[in-house]
Amino acid sequence: MHTPTQIREKLLEAAASQKPIVGAAIGCGLFARYAEAGGADLILVLNAGRFRLMGCGSTASLLPFGNSNRMVMDIGVQEVLRQVRHTPCLFGLCATDPEIELDSYLDEIKEAGFAGMTNFPTVGLIDGVYGEALHEAGISFDKEVEAVAQAVRKGLFAVAFVFSPEQARRMAAAGADVICAHLGFTQGGGTAAKGSLSMEEGIALSQSIFRAAAEASPDAFKLVYGGPVSSPEDADRIYRGTDAMGCIGGSSFERIPTETSIVRVTELFKRYEEVKSENKRLRQQLDLQAAIEQADYVRYVTSYVSLHLQEPVSFDALAKKLHLNRNYLSQLFTRKMGMSFSRWLIRHRIQTAKEWLRSEEGTIHGAAARVGYADASYFSRVFKKETGLTPSEWKERQERS
Repeated sequence: MHTPTQIREKLLEAAASQKPIVGAAIGCGLFARYAEAGGADLILVLNAGRFRLMGCGSTASLLPFGNSNRMVMDIGVQEVLRQVRHTPCLFGLCATDPEIELDSYLDEIKEAGFAGMTNFPTVGLIDGVYGEALHEAGISFDKEVEAVAQAVRKGLFAVAFVFSPEQARRMAAAGADVICAHLGFTQGGGTAAKGSLSMEEGIALSQSIFRAAAEASPDAFKLVYGGPVSSPEDADRIYRGTDAMGCIGGSSFERIPTETSIVRVTELFKRYEEVKSENKRLRQQLDLQAAIEQADYVRYVTSYVSLHLQEPVSFDALAKKLHLNRNYLSQLFTRKMGMSFSRWLIRHRIQTAKEWLRSEEGTIHGAAARVGYADASYFSRVFKKETGLTPSEWKERQERS
């Protein structure tokens, strides 16, 4: 297991090489494995990560949907610690849990194989009347400060989520190795919380937090989490505007990328033929433009025909588009392609029709329309003349092979 000294040395190395320190807040073994593969410096096991996997969003981590500490212990021991080989794993501790005796529970965390802890879920995310009621009931941020102090004394690495300069000062004085400016739940994606801080507000709050922390502990590492930071570009803006040395990401590392990837891949499977056609058309348009710029007249003709294959094609009209004599263009075409334009056009149409017929939905009428034949019977006669088979016979032979 990593010691606090080893972890600090690792983070100092990252800072010395001018690389941001990255912590990945996750909720399952799979994400932990690939966060480590991507180079994460710290892995935080939080109950919010599990709720994100359920599609609930991180806000569910603050509601009574199960025992947070038991959830994190189960995820950590059964999944994360089995998958992660070289990266320190931190336990997301609900320090205000009335079912635990803090001192002995910290021992359990250490014995389980966790290198450290962080205060999550945190009452720092709860304000207003409810927040005041919790404080009056003794369920306050004070217990989280106490948990960090005890964890440090027991040889655990401690990451402290804080929401104000005063909290930062207290956590730094308690010995927290990392002060992380928590800017609220992450913006972006399908289950994101609304109404988070703006980037400018996040920069101002982060810097005030870091200044306060430095007063009590100049050597504490300074990170940011959440709010407007949902991409590497956002993180870079925070780094340039504050003393932040890196970031911790939850939604930005697993929920948002997973949402977009699953949607994109599912759509690709569902619309593959359509997407393939769109990509092919785009390439044809780019090729057509390049041919115009390079005065490559034959390439222009072939690109234009490919792009408008469903429409009637007139070689005379193409010559006029290029402001060329028809006979001169015909000679250029025959010399470069080794055949006349009319012969090439038939072959090109038949070859394109074959591509359509290979697909499950590729009907003869559909193939004819796609390559510019309004009469499917005439298309069939041309197809047989070129291939020796009718479109139906050709398609059956392809299905058998």
